[in-house]
Amino acid sequence: MNGEEVALTSHRVARALSALDRRAFLRLVGAVTAAGSWPLGCRPVTSELGPPPEAVLKQLTPRTYAVFQAAAGRLLGPGPAELIQRGVVNPAQIADAWLARLPELAPPLRAGLLVLEFTPFPLLRKLRPFTALSPAAQDGVLADLMHSSVDWKRTLFKGIKSFACLTFYSAAPSRAITRYPGPFGGRGGAGAIAQAMEEDD
Repeated sequence: MNGEEVALTSHRVARALSALDRRAFLRLVGAVTAAGSWPLGCRPVTSELGPPPEAVLKQLTPRTYAVFQAAAGRLLGPGPAELIQRGVVNPAQIADAWLARLPELAPPLRAGLLVLEFTPFPLLRKLRPFTALSPAAQDGVLADLMHSSVDWKRTLFKGIKSFACLTFYSAAPSRAITRYPGPFGGRGGAGAIAQAMEEDD
């Protein structure tokens, strides 16, 4: 990446994670972490969601990698979910690579993903870790976040979904969904990507 590309990526990542980068939200994360012992957190991450054996993570942990991968698959709709499940697009790997270049933006995302993974009922609508839930149960947790009257829940949803969209739609294979032909393939690509992201909202 040249200097201009780094600056543009930094701006996009910072904007996507801006909802999570708030002191009030981070204080809440600390309170939730202190209040819960989360004994189920010791269970290993499933191989379907975790990083491949050869992966060397820079900013995400195997746990937060798996949570982001699971959330992205549920948040982006059936077409993107299929590409993620098949390993054609890997949002968590893209996220880790970006955050390795922008490490100051990593803590809010990691904190938010741990809240999504481990926070139990009554704060979140679940009793088990997010990655241990069925797809339908994961959808229920995310829908509760999106429609909640509680500000921190909507903040969590917005931050994770924004970054999931950014990582997925930056990958070349996603062009089959957005109909964006790439940087040298004609005009209108940005509009197609924006439309695809809106359709997933």
